[in-house]
Amino acid sequence: MIVTDLSSIESEWLDLYRRSPTATPFQSPAWLLPWWRAYGSDEPCAIAVRKNDALTSLAPLYVLRDDDESLGMFVGSGISDYLDMLGDDAEAVLAELAGIDCQLWDLQQLRPSSPLLTAALPEGLSDAVMEQEPCPILALGGELGSTHFRKKIRYYRRALERDAPVVVEEATSANLDALLAALFELHAARWERRGLPGVLADDTVRQFHHEVARGMLAEGELRMYATRVGERIVAVFYGFAHGGSVYYYLSGYDPELEKLSIGTLIVAHAVEQAARDGATTFDFLRGAEEYKYAWGAVDRMNMRRQVFKNDER
Repeated sequence: MIVTDLSSIESEWLDLYRRSPTATPFQSPAWLLPWWRAYGSDEPCAIAVRKNDALTSLAPLYVLRDDDESLGMFVGSGISDYLDMLGDDAEAVLAELAGIDCQLWDLQQLRPSSPLLTAALPEGLSDAVMEQEPCPILALGGELGSTHFRKKIRYYRRALERDAPVVVEEATSANLDALLAALFELHAARWERRGLPGVLADDTVRQFHHEVARGMLAEGELRMYATRVGERIVAVFYGFAHGGSVYYYLSGYDPELEKLSIGTLIVAHAVEQAARDGATTFDFLRGAEEYKYAWGAVDRMNMRRQVFKNDER
């Protein structure tokens, strides 16, 4: 069935998400409902599959229309590192998709394990599958990075502690707004040095992350840490957790402390805390930045499946 009001199924959507350990936080209503309120447009057409009146799969999609052209995408496209359906009834989703008036479904940022990559297409559709972007993944449970890398982290921690007491605090309902404000300020400070505003400069983006952070905190899936030197917040880590994985979304740090690798130190805390919490992987998300591989992360490629109506290709 087609659902045009995502908020109308929020409760059962959340239940399905909680039952899906292989999902990522980017398939959660705590991420996608704020995304739709901030960025959604045109025609929502989420595909819901039910068995015995229970929601078993959900593909949150929408269609953009411009005159005679139409493009279908996942809700969350653009700023979500992973996009996918929940559940594994992929053939049922594709059968429903085939009946929607849309020339092209561009299903991006799929992990290789996505059922949407391998499900058979119904008659009248064709496809193209390709690699998209690397997501470096760090397996937890062993040594983190090289011996030299670990020594550097210990050195910078001692150097940071010479001038004032250093404390790392975790986000709570009481300090969440302060930590978000610090994240926005510190992230902007780094980008200002390059003469650019940064991705968090826009008021709509900031409101989106306020809503996401509150929802993720309530769900127990927010992973947000702040480093204080004395009374001053000098670095913030902003990420999420679900199903044994921690996801590093964004951070900000004081560029004046860059020589002390303050950004690396806040990530180090998040990695170590993930291991202490029993997580099995730390996901650095999209992008092949060099610092991710210093930890020992290994690429996993996101995939893209474009599905065409045969007479529209």
